[in-house]
Amino acid sequence: MSDDEARSAMATDDHAADGLPPGAVASTPRQPSGREALPHSRKFAVASATLVGLAAVALAIAIAIGLSGGRTQPTGSWSTFQPTDNGLQGAQEIADFVAPLYRATPAAQLAVVTAVNLNNPSNPLQVVVPAAGGSGASGGGSSGSSGSSGSSRSSGSSLQPLPARSTAVYNLCGQGSGDCSIGVGAPSSARLLLLRREALELALYSLKYLSGIETVVAILPPGHTVQGCTGICPKPQTKPTTKPVSLALAFDRKELQPWLDRPLRQTLPEDLPPAVSQMQSAPEAELVSVITAHGLFQEKTEQGQDGSSVIVLSPMPPQ
Repeated sequence: MSDDEARSAMATDDHAADGLPPGAVASTPRQPSGREALPHSRKFAVASATLVGLAAVALAIAIAIGLSGGRTQPTGSWSTFQPTDNGLQGAQEIADFVAPLYRATPAAQLAVVTAVNLNNPSNPLQVVVPAAGGSGASGGGSSGSSGSSGSSRSSGSSLQPLPARSTAVYNLCGQGSGDCSIGVGAPSSARLLLLRREALELALYSLKYLSGIETVVAILPPGHTVQGCTGICPKPQTKPTTKPVSLALAFDRKELQPWLDRPLRQTLPEDLPPAVSQMQSAPEAELVSVITAHGLFQEKTEQGQDGSSVIVLSPMPPQ
């Protein structure tokens, strides 16, 4: 990127208009007399009026700039990049622009990003999230879009599908393995934070430029969490095991509106994103962590009763 955005502070340029002398005209050493004086006095009057007019215009411009807070950004300058298309094609343009900038190592891209078609008749796909006031329990779908597991229905979870027409979904797939996990570098909290930054950037572009989009979901490359023995352990010395975990981030327009109302570079610097090793000390690290913390979900795909695939998002504690 040529210009990304700094934390959440807004920069204001102060502009000052140079004042013009209020129509002062230097007197001539000799004042013509008689009929010759009239033409010259008219010239001086015209010049004086012109100077006063220019001063008034300059003052008006200065006041207008002051009232606008010094913001002189032209229309459409929210970012240096803007997709040329809308819908699924526009989403893929955004993915193709953002993804190559994020690196797992200098030689390897962090993830390949694909815009998911929720309206593909040959491969129906739904995304379900906890309903407002629901228990937020993991697993299962809502009525009419639930998974086939009977235990999911009995878990007490209350889930609702996201409307396909107003939802953009991105799949972030790591390279180097068959399950989309990141095959280079070492897993770390810094790398997860960089993935969260990438998901946030995808969401900001999508909500800003894709017509009708209200929710953006980014499915992250799968990872692993360490799980040790709890309670009464038959073999206390047994080494902790790792358990696969899939995460996703969901963003809502209302939640991100404050950052859609200011240029992107004020949120995420529009130069290259930081490297994994630099992410936690980057100026935007804290902001990225705060914005994305409450939108982090565990993700799993189930089979719906109608044969469709259902992506189930279950809340998890802030990371």
